[in-house]
Amino acid sequence: MAIHYITENKDLEKLNSELQQSKEFAIDLEFDRNRYRYGFNMCLMQIYDGDDCYLVDPLSHNLDIKTIFPAIEHPDVQKVVFAFGEDLRLLHSLDCFPKNLYDLDAATSLLNYEPASLTNLIKEVLNVDVNSSSQQSNWWKRPLSENQKQYAADDVIYLLEFKAKLDEQAEKHGILDWIKQENAIFDHLDYSDEDHNNLIKEKDKNNLTVFEWFIYCRLMDFFDEKARELNKPMYHLVSKKIVSDLAQNPTRVHDWKQTKGVYGGIKNESFKSQLQSVLDSSIHEAKEQQLSDSRKASDTMSSQEYRAMRNEQNQINDIKNRLLSPIQDRLVTDFGKHAKSFILPNRLTKEIIAGETELMPDYKVKLLRRYAEELDLDLSEYV
Repeated sequence: MAIHYITENKDLEKLNSELQQSKEFAIDLEFDRNRYRYGFNMCLMQIYDGDDCYLVDPLSHNLDIKTIFPAIEHPDVQKVVFAFGEDLRLLHSLDCFPKNLYDLDAATSLLNYEPASLTNLIKEVLNVDVNSSSQQSNWWKRPLSENQKQYAADDVIYLLEFKAKLDEQAEKHGILDWIKQENAIFDHLDYSDEDHNNLIKEKDKNNLTVFEWFIYCRLMDFFDEKARELNKPMYHLVSKKIVSDLAQNPTRVHDWKQTKGVYGGIKNESFKSQLQSVLDSSIHEAKEQQLSDSRKASDTMSSQEYRAMRNEQNQINDIKNRLLSPIQDRLVTDFGKHAKSFILPNRLTKEIIAGETELMPDYKVKLLRRYAEELDLDLSEYV
């Protein structure tokens, strides 16, 4: 098997044309998500057509990665992937919407394989040892090493054979259509509006007042913009702890150039002046809005709202314990505990109770109704 490293658009055009005439091909991406560069960036695309492997370099100045998108979006050509969720989000952010995906992760879950890495599953199913030494390497850096190229190729060259083996097992167990239904969901997903650089989390509110939280958010926006300008992940510039400390004690800005853990490129008078300006304007705005400097930012519910939330949670737990837990037990008996966790995870039970089941595959609906009838459970209100 040959490994072709593609850096020219004419070669990518040829590959795109050939793939559109194929029945299936395997695909994977290597990307950097705020680790070595700012943002969510594709670093490499691997494709295997059953004969040869192609490593497409999206960082090449002589190549436009969009050239390959028609093959990826072709509805009649199946794309075999593994745990493709993040890859899909990245492609959607680039305005590429893959069609006809076959995710082996869903298939292994339905076949009750224990959750594991692709490397371990290939060893278990195909009895092949795959090199995983370059998994955490810097895929942005060029040139790629030969070890990186081989690792990248290994991510796709076994997927078609892997799929064939799983299809045999799925047919034997009568769940081929289940896998097809799970994969059909990918065609209806749209992650194009997701903010992949949203660094502010709910847990960041801990120990901050409403007043301090307002300043913290303004500071995070400021540092995020500077990280974008410098093309570095924000945590390379400054930690969240330092930002939180500034929000709680704005006078610490006076010691900015002596603050430990700050990127050297922003330890200067010019940056300190900008930071002081952001702090001053944030404090002024927080005072104008009369934000509390004593109430905790995490205390967002009144006692009445908290009691209502607790009552609702108790009702959900009651429904789950009476109606859905017995079905989960039957799923374990009939299909195994790993398959149960995929078919009816706790997340899905909450969606069922909330009536948010628009994308739930038909086979799950039929299973739930069948078990409800056998166990004399009334699920008519939910499915």
